Amino acid sequence: MEKRNDGLSLIVSCNRSGWTRYWGISRERLQLVLGALGFFVLGALLSFFLSYRFYGEAEAVRAEKEAEINEMLDAVAAMSDDIIVDRRLEDSFIKRVLRLEKKLASMEKKLSTKKQRRTPAIGGSGFRTGDIGNDYFDAVEKDIDRLADSLAILPFGKPASGGISSHYGYRKNPFSEAREFHGGIDFRGKTGTEVVTTADGVVTKAKYVKGYGKHVVIKHKKGYKTLYAHLSKIEVKKGQRVVAGEKIGEIGSTGRSTGPHLHYEIIRYGRRINPAKYIR
Repeated sequence: MEKRNDGLSLIVSCNRSGWTRYWGISRERLQLVLGALGFFVLGALLSFFLSYRFYGEAEAVRAEKEAEINEMLDAVAAMSDDIIVDRRLEDSFIKRVLRLEKKLASMEKKLSTKKQRRTPAIGGSGFRTGDIGNDYFDAVEKDIDRLADSLAILPFGKPASGGISSHYGYRKNPFSEAREFHGGIDFRGKTGTEVVTTADGVVTKAKYVKGYGKHVVIKHKKGYKTLYAHLSKIEVKKGQRVVAGEKIGEIGSTGRSTGPHLHYEIIRYGRRINPAKYIR
């Protein structure tokens, strides 16, 4: 190749046959071709870079969404059994316990009445308490044991003996009179009144904070937690295992409080719920 006419020329010769071929291109055309080629290469590189970048971002978003979906599916699968158990325990189990309790109390009263010759028909016409065999009482006892084991893992009952002074829900703030949401139930009581846990669990907090004052938080099974606030005395430590009915502290008026009382909360999977249906 050599320059010719201010451009480029290509000359091919054959000495044997004596022919010569010539090809030439002007500078303007050469610049146009090189410019088009450079533009094409630059466009290809830019397109590849953008495609690679967008593909990477799309792949990252896809992986993130896939992980979120898998996490949600795992959570739903893990909670499905809890939802079924909770529906049974929260409603039918309570009713069943009350029925058994009433039935046993009635039987105990009838069996302890020696002068009574004939009892009302509780098992059909002509049925007598003497007709009840040991198998029946064994079955009832086993039923109650199973219920007790199930109920021990859920926060049923009252944590203190006093009556309720403030319910769950919206109310007037006792300090500012402004409308606020009250996330628990307050129980009346004198300073020093015993406070017990309402279910088996592990203590996760046992300390003083500005709002709750001296308070205890206990983690239970099935995603439950219970909180006991404004205590005058704490009798458990973080990490300690407790059983339903065990004393964990005493009523007081520590923290943001207008007088001695117990503030009690039930939390389920991080959300405060109304304790009223658990206090029966």
